Amino acid sequence: MVTGLYPESHGIVDNSVFDLQLSSNLEKMRTKESDPYYGGEPIWSVYKRLTGRPAHCLFWVGCYHNNTGYKPDVSFDYNQSLSLDSRIETLLDWLRLPKETRPGLINAYLHQPDEAGHNQKSPKDVDDALAMVDEYMDKLFTAFHKENLLECINLVIVSDHGMQPLNRSVDISGHVKEDGLVVAKGVVTRIQINDTSISASDLGKELYCTMKNVKVNTKESMPVRKHYSNSHRIGDFILEGRPGATFDIPFKGGDHGYDYHVENMHTIMFARGPAFKKNSVAPAFQNVQYMNLWLTLLGIEGALPNNGTVGFFDSILEKAPKRENKWESMGECDNFGSSQVLECQKIPAAEKNKLASKLSSCPLAKSFPVYSKDYCYQSYCENTVMANRDPDDCRKAVIEVLNAFSEKSFSDFSFLNTKYSIQCPFANHSSMVFFSAGSTSMSKMADAQFVFPAYFQRKILGPLQQKTQDYTTKYKKLYVISGLATDTNRDGHADQLAGSPTHFYRILIRCLDSWVSTNPPACKNNRMRSLAFIFPILDEHPTLECMDSNEILLDYTATISDVEQIAGFEFQLGSLSPVENVHLRRNITFSLW
Repeated sequence: MVTGLYPESHGIVDNSVFDLQLSSNLEKMRTKESDPYYGGEPIWSVYKRLTGRPAHCLFWVGCYHNNTGYKPDVSFDYNQSLSLDSRIETLLDWLRLPKETRPGLINAYLHQPDEAGHNQKSPKDVDDALAMVDEYMDKLFTAFHKENLLECINLVIVSDHGMQPLNRSVDISGHVKEDGLVVAKGVVTRIQINDTSISASDLGKELYCTMKNVKVNTKESMPVRKHYSNSHRIGDFILEGRPGATFDIPFKGGDHGYDYHVENMHTIMFARGPAFKKNSVAPAFQNVQYMNLWLTLLGIEGALPNNGTVGFFDSILEKAPKRENKWESMGECDNFGSSQVLECQKIPAAEKNKLASKLSSCPLAKSFPVYSKDYCYQSYCENTVMANRDPDDCRKAVIEVLNAFSEKSFSDFSFLNTKYSIQCPFANHSSMVFFSAGSTSMSKMADAQFVFPAYFQRKILGPLQQKTQDYTTKYKKLYVISGLATDTNRDGHADQLAGSPTHFYRILIRCLDSWVSTNPPACKNNRMRSLAFIFPILDEHPTLECMDSNEILLDYTATISDVEQIAGFEFQLGSLSPVENVHLRRNITFSLW
């Protein structure tokens, strides 16, 4: 919330961290001695460094750490027993200071209802704590009103997580021997192998699908949307309890840290002040978005790169910075002449004639919602191949417009458009599988094939293709982008150098009303829905054996922004305003369609 970074980026991957570069022990992050563990730069440091103005903290977690050299001017030692009235008076005293010494930024923390949630014996305990918080807020706003402060300060009330009542413990000691392992327990448990005689393969066999209500991942199989892979502190195995389950024994009343798909993990954000529109609502967002809001409110927008997207909160700001859609057109690939059909696998004569006629007469695409200097496009009428300009780079994508009423092809063949290639890409067709989503003749482009592991085809690609076909039948028309990405270090960003693809992605777009255009995609009144996926291409992932196909697909949903980063392109719709584009790209999926 105060760095704009995911845990894998700022380093505090949990309440306890194991990092052999700093300590041979599992260290708790609540001690002041843990400064070296903290990465990223918090908002008070950025503000002080760039403006020289004061910043104060009242018990905000992390304020006592100093990893940048810019600490808050005032930051008291944590004192949970300090009364509500004293806390309010402290805030008022700071705001009454002369302009020269008055803080331009205040971060304040209240321990309720978090404490009640962790220790709850019944829901009433949390309700009572919320009533106390309501009383505190009423007193706070009344005090600010009496001081004539409400209309001249921007006040944002946030909570960093929800709370899930616990109802069971999972004892991993009955499944694995913990000798030689570093085990950090909670609702998410991380296991780090600290003994070279223990193999990850053998340990995995003892973990996968052996514990009820537990999902097991490695950094390689972790869904990209969670951004929980790119740190050696995360460990070799990540065990996630289902809602209500924890690896702590005994368990307490409630806890957090579950998947954000779990509704009880959702939380709140309220804001008022001269910078905010009244009665406006922001779409659901992740906590990494806050940092850019703070930077905008403090007049230092763009001062520090982070995992959020600048402009996400423009729709709730009175005077949002002026922005424009910045766009470049993706160029056509080098071509060798006219469009004809090159058979890569034998095509029935009648079907080939239809393909050839259509390919030679259909117009070029007008524009696309994606751009990258590394890609060019090849036109296949209603479909498009995005090819890498580097001939040795096999990363590519296919753009398709799927129509429920299009004629399906049941023939087994593949082809190329001779305008762009006079040689089929692969000699061995038997192991190639189409990753294009359509079932028409035009979707059987040879460049829309790849050698996927059999396990991936069975557990992921097959169910995804079926789900896409079901959606096409239900919604009549879809705009689909499917492609291959390479991210060998699992940092969520496309590798600079060519390599074997590590991930497969798909973006689906549908209109809620009627389609205005499919090329580029545009909907009446801009009412559209998106659904995106990113899947790691693995030879096996045993945890999927104890998940049904819908669970798997939902687990590997992603934002369009996630796809952009791992695929190495930019996504934007010209029919949408800049803030609408941001909301579409950062849209969070909580359920399948």
